[in-house]
Amino acid sequence: MRTRTMKLTVAAVAAAAALALTACDPEGEDPSGEAAGASGGAAASAPAAGGTGSTSTGGTTGGATGGTKGGATSSAAATGGSTSGGSTAGGSTAGGSTAGGSAGGGKVTQAAQAVKIGQPATVDFADRQANITTKLQITVTGVEIGSIKDFQDAKAPTANAEGHTLVYVSYTIKNLGDASLSFTAPDSAFVVADATGRNGVFLTPTGSTPVAKCVPAKVQGVKKGMETKGCTIIGLAGTGNTPAQVGYTEMADKLKLQASWTK
Repeated sequence: MRTRTMKLTVAAVAAAAALALTACDPEGEDPSGEAAGASGGAAASAPAAGGTGSTSTGGTTGGATGGTKGGATSSAAATGGSTSGGSTAGGSTAGGSTAGGSAGGGKVTQAAQAVKIGQPATVDFADRQANITTKLQITVTGVEIGSIKDFQDAKAPTANAEGHTLVYVSYTIKNLGDASLSFTAPDSAFVVADATGRNGVFLTPTGSTPVAKCVPAKVQGVKKGMETKGCTIIGLAGTGNTPAQVGYTEMADKLKLQASWTK
């Protein structure tokens, strides 16, 4: 009796187990294999997801950090470039400035005869209009600064004198040759240089009332041994300029000094 009861119990348990398996897998496939596959897939997906997230996050963070640092470095480089550029520009400006000063001037030309104001110098003079040549003894006796007002008082044109330092050069001319002086004025060969070596321009008014403080000499008819006195006006570029040297050139070559006078 006990044996039969045990058999029935075992049979009932087996039947219940069979029904349970059928309910879990209607098509009769191996549920344990699919479950294992699913579990393995889930396990694989989890690491993959974790790995992707980790890599992505790390890459993003690294990229952002690197980009930021790179940007900062680029900005610093750009800033440095600007600074360097500014220095270069400044250097160019300074060089440019220094070069401009040098280009604007130079040394005062030395004459064959260099004497002091008040001392005589002997020069050649050629009057092409009268076709005569002679020797002159010229003495620069004074150098003074004039003004536009002197021109205005004489009712002389002032247009060419504007923007210049007016230099009044007083002189004595003595004829040492046999030929008499004619129409060509010897004072037109005077030049005045400033400290940079730049020569001024001849501004003695012609065809109008002379400037009272600087009247040209009368040279026509001056014979051997005779002398005449006068004054000529030279304009140096810029107002407030200072004369450094008075020179006397050849009539045919205004760049060639025969004599010069300094203080």
